[in-house]
Amino acid sequence: MTRTSLLLTALLVVGAATAGLSGAVASNAPTSDAESTQQESNAGAYQQGDDELADAAVDSGDVFWQGQFLEFTAGADNASEVWAVRELEDGDVGGLVTEVLLAGNGSAVVGTSGLDGRFVVVDEQDRPVVFENGDAQRVGDASEASFEIAAQSLNASFEDDIVRNDDHPDARTDLRLESNRAGYRVSLFSEELNASELADAFSAARAGDDRAVVERNVSGDDLLRANFSGVEPGTYEVTVAAADGTAEDTAAITVTEPMAGEAGLDDESPVENRGDVVRFNVTFDGTDEATVDLGSADVGYHSRFTVVDGDEDGEATVEFDTYRAGQSGDAPGVSAAGEDNVTDFQLLTDPIPGRLDAAGYPVAVSVGTQRTAVGLIELTERETGGIQTWTAPESASVRSVSQLTDVATRDDRIADQDWAIVGVEASGLYAYVENVSDLNDNETGLSTSLTRGAEPNVPSEEVDLDRADLLVDEDDDRFFLVLNANALEQGATYEANFTVSDANPYVEEGNATSLTTNFSVVERNVTFDEPVEVPASSDAAVSGASSVAAGTDLAVELSNTQDAPFLRRGTATVGEDGTWEVTVDLSDVQPGTNFTVDVADPEANASGVVVETDGAAADADGTETTEAGDGGTTADADEETTTADEDEDVGDEETTAADDEADAGVGDEDGETTAADAGADLGEGDTTTAAETPDEGDDAADGDEGAADEDATTTDDALAASAPAPGFGPAAVVGALAVLLAVGMLAARRH
Repeated sequence: MTRTSLLLTALLVVGAATAGLSGAVASNAPTSDAESTQQESNAGAYQQGDDELADAAVDSGDVFWQGQFLEFTAGADNASEVWAVRELEDGDVGGLVTEVLLAGNGSAVVGTSGLDGRFVVVDEQDRPVVFENGDAQRVGDASEASFEIAAQSLNASFEDDIVRNDDHPDARTDLRLESNRAGYRVSLFSEELNASELADAFSAARAGDDRAVVERNVSGDDLLRANFSGVEPGTYEVTVAAADGTAEDTAAITVTEPMAGEAGLDDESPVENRGDVVRFNVTFDGTDEATVDLGSADVGYHSRFTVVDGDEDGEATVEFDTYRAGQSGDAPGVSAAGEDNVTDFQLLTDPIPGRLDAAGYPVAVSVGTQRTAVGLIELTERETGGIQTWTAPESASVRSVSQLTDVATRDDRIADQDWAIVGVEASGLYAYVENVSDLNDNETGLSTSLTRGAEPNVPSEEVDLDRADLLVDEDDDRFFLVLNANALEQGATYEANFTVSDANPYVEEGNATSLTTNFSVVERNVTFDEPVEVPASSDAAVSGASSVAAGTDLAVELSNTQDAPFLRRGTATVGEDGTWEVTVDLSDVQPGTNFTVDVADPEANASGVVVETDGAAADADGTETTEAGDGGTTADADEETTTADEDEDVGDEETTAADDEADAGVGDEDGETTAADAGADLGEGDTTTAAETPDEGDDAADGDEGAADEDATTTDDALAASAPAPGFGPAAVVGALAVLLAVGMLAARRH
């Protein structure tokens, strides 16, 4: 028996019965004379199987593939019996597919061509038989005994439609096989190429009689490497067939001679959102035109066109409009930028019913019939992100996205005359949003508005967006509405809204998105940090705050036109927190000098005064003097000494030096001055002195004291330590002498 003679339309599953299977059947269900006669008739009409044809052994519960030949055995005791293959219907034995006559050894081989579904083999009593590895085991229920016959899918396609026939990488390609079956063998045949030529082209195949046989199992998604070097130019069809089934498919490939000139892609994997424009560059070497295939039949969109390097700079930018591409009509959705051109456009697939889906769209570039470069455009789903309010100085130029992003800052308080900017983050718009009017379109489902908020007795009012400029930033998927705040009402609050409804072709029903942001228009102003007191130094600073946009430069002027005239100018830049500061040189201006500080725009002024430079003056012995109002304190480089009035007993070894008001002029209301070093006994050698700075406005009679180190000192040292600092008056000297006198008396008393 041959395969051709076994083109059965039924799947035959053979159950190998044990020696007692027939006997059990016969004893349980006796056969009438009429039934025996019918069985003999069927048996005579059915041929026995040929074991050499078998592709697989029947196994209950397993899956077999349409076109396979299946082998089973029921044992010699069941020889010459007529069994049957029936459909499994709702878990029960169903309609007859075919009868099968068992051979003399109880075996049979049956074909499965045309079968698809679940089936069961039944014995002569129509009882389901359970099989294991081709052998009949027992009678069972229909579901347990059943097996499946599935139709194998097989798709074959070359990765490259065109290859060269020289010893070059472009002569190599892959034959991709896709199937719902794994672990099967295939063979290759072609009317144009014989078995040897196919075996030379495909490294995994060997030449057979009339075809090339692939010598390994093929997986569900597999590649067969091919090299067409030395093959005569022409177009060839290669058929791939499952070795043990009916599945097959044919793939075509064109073999060409090497071509002069090449074209390439500078970006082989551009990614863009649906609804945006994809831009990619075709490069030219030795030619000025190339053919581009964009998409494929697999993705439902395939166009072919020629790109011409019109300005002969070796490059052309192709613009792929994903909003319009694939539509019927005269708009192909493909063009070239600048002086370059796209010609001979063809849509090789039917027009798509909507818009291009999110998918990968292959790109192939060819010169003549030779493909020279490939790539893949990835279209992703669009998104609506967020909305924010920005501002920029009124003096700034904001005619382009780059200019705007250099100067704009986030802010919801916009000063009058500054730029009011609404920024929206959204992708998938820029193939059809080019002007402000495109932001309100029922067909695209876009709605944009700017509305002044309602106030008592004043209704809300929508602002005409024609006053605004639209700046589109496709690279970062955002756009900006820019208008001058002087077109708005000072003191009013505004709401900006951007909505993408489900009328948009990229938005599913019920998934509309609406974004809102608010800002207010405020008065332009400048304030000063009060009081305006600046030191007489080279880096005297005046600071304040302003409502104007960050980055605004303020022209600041300090001047005095009275007793000690001076004029200083500087420029302050407003920071993102609204503060500003300017530094000028006032090192040659006397403390106490009054001045006026002016800002030109926004106009503002304030009065200020030059004061002493902050800091400390050091004596030659390292003593540092600091001003502390009425309670001045002098500190040694090593320690701090304070003077305090205390009522202490002389018997405690602590001495109080007292002078009456007429004599010393130093003391408290009790006429006593107490010298103490942080509570330490004077017997340890600590000596206190008093010093007063006149320009603090305090009299030496108020009782300020100073401290001097007594260790290893002479009379000259003591005098030097108590000498008044520059600017100290006679009252300070008298106070110092009084303290020294008290120290001398104390020393004499202790000795």
